[in-house]
Amino acid sequence: MVPYKITLSGLVTLCLLGCDGGNNVSSSSEAAAVSSIAVASSSVATSSEQGGSSSSVQVPPTGEISAACLDLVTNPNTNWDESTLGSQQAIVKCLSDSLGRAVGYGAKALGGYDPSGNSNLVVIKKNSGAMPEQQIKDAINSTDHNWIVFDKNDYANGGDIGMYRLHCSDPNVLSALDNATTAECMDHNLWCSNHGVNSSSCLTTFFNQRLNDASLPIRDEMIVSNTTLDGRGSNAKFIFNGFKVGADSGGQSTNKAVGVIVAHLLMEGAYHEEDHGLDPDLLRMTGESHDIWVHKNTFKYSGDSAFDIKVGAYDATISFNKIVDVVRSSLHGSSDSRVINEQITSTMHHNLFLTSEEFHSTGSPGDKAAGSTGRRTPLIRRGSAHLFNNVFYNYYKEFASVRVGATLLLEDNVFLASDVIKTRKNNPQDAFDEWLNNLHKSVVSDGFFTSNDGRVAFAKDNCEIDSAFQGMLPVTIGASARDLKADYSTESRSAINDYGMAAGQSLIDYVKVTAGKDGEAPFNSPLARSAGQILQLPRTPCM
Repeated sequence: MVPYKITLSGLVTLCLLGCDGGNNVSSSSEAAAVSSIAVASSSVATSSEQGGSSSSVQVPPTGEISAACLDLVTNPNTNWDESTLGSQQAIVKCLSDSLGRAVGYGAKALGGYDPSGNSNLVVIKKNSGAMPEQQIKDAINSTDHNWIVFDKNDYANGGDIGMYRLHCSDPNVLSALDNATTAECMDHNLWCSNHGVNSSSCLTTFFNQRLNDASLPIRDEMIVSNTTLDGRGSNAKFIFNGFKVGADSGGQSTNKAVGVIVAHLLMEGAYHEEDHGLDPDLLRMTGESHDIWVHKNTFKYSGDSAFDIKVGAYDATISFNKIVDVVRSSLHGSSDSRVINEQITSTMHHNLFLTSEEFHSTGSPGDKAAGSTGRRTPLIRRGSAHLFNNVFYNYYKEFASVRVGATLLLEDNVFLASDVIKTRKNNPQDAFDEWLNNLHKSVVSDGFFTSNDGRVAFAKDNCEIDSAFQGMLPVTIGASARDLKADYSTESRSAINDYGMAAGQSLIDYVKVTAGKDGEAPFNSPLARSAGQILQLPRTPCM
């Protein structure tokens, strides 16, 4: 289990075993428990944590934020280029400081922030002479230190960004779209309307039928070194496909990107099949790129890849993301034969992996058998991945796959399921036993796997653990994984010690509120509320 520090003084009063209507511990035995913990500087959370119990931590001391910086990052009426901070360097430093720092393998990622003073602020605007997709491409293809944001006014009410539109003047693309005009290519809804395609099947027809052709030039655009894509303060949405960090060819690096942050983006696929001809991953880290932080994004409706790691990319942290109805969220290494993938290292923490009941019941794109839900997160070959404090909902089978000597260490993760799994059998206990077995069977074919405190439970309404139906993942499958935290910096190990949670209801509630583009600021940021304050918010459904 991951230990976590418990603070009993200052702004927050803890409720370890339940409180009364205020902040008072509700029984003498509970008071004694709190008192005993107060004597120690830290405590290991018990695996029996359930129900509404909560544990609280205070905001890490990541530096002070000035009033001008606070206004810039929280006030929708202060646009990025209207700050009293003045210089681009000061604005980018504010953005970097307020975002915080990654924990784990990606801890060195600074993105577009250059402490030496060469930071550039890039504001993506509508109607600026160049279309937004071209502005983004120009910025992510420059090795200058670029921190990219989206104009608060232009994107206050949304706005789709489709990087595929960069190819909407290509005659082959227009031909594939039944001799579309450039305007129709730029707007799939217009194309569907003009070509007699119902709105209900528009996305599938446009993206997954007409554009499902490997010979077309559309591919993920490349992000190079020293880049941050930051979606805070905007409602922009990326559609269909996304980006690759670095590049590869034939299993070899052709562009190594160092220092990249992708944060607070909303990215939606088109419910495409896993083997789409254009390989439209939402995010791919490849070509031995490293020092990468993928943080607080919302990834939806992709048949394959919310965030893949390929061709020896390493030192990546994926944290506080929300992943909705993605079949295989994260491939770590795309070929058994590529020895270079031994250097893959990733930390995945406080992510919320969701499979809707509708998706679970109807099956995934490309595999229409009911129950073919999100799975293999990650599918890892040769490399090493550390997963802690993640929450998986309605993942039915093979949540991960460990191959070719890879290492997967799990600590304090929760797997929940709704009635769509509970009712698969006449007897709910039989349904639970089948689900628990399906989750972990065939996970390891060749490698090292350890799960400490991997809680598995049916969920009641509002994503509460049903204590009548719960169990644990096997501690070891195959050979035991080594403690990957030994690779981390002292600061990362301290952060995990201070702010990790046991696999229980408090973790579920905390992750639900903080994960995703628009979730509450998590402990990485100096703008975060304490976990105790977050856990007092009303409990909401899983989806």
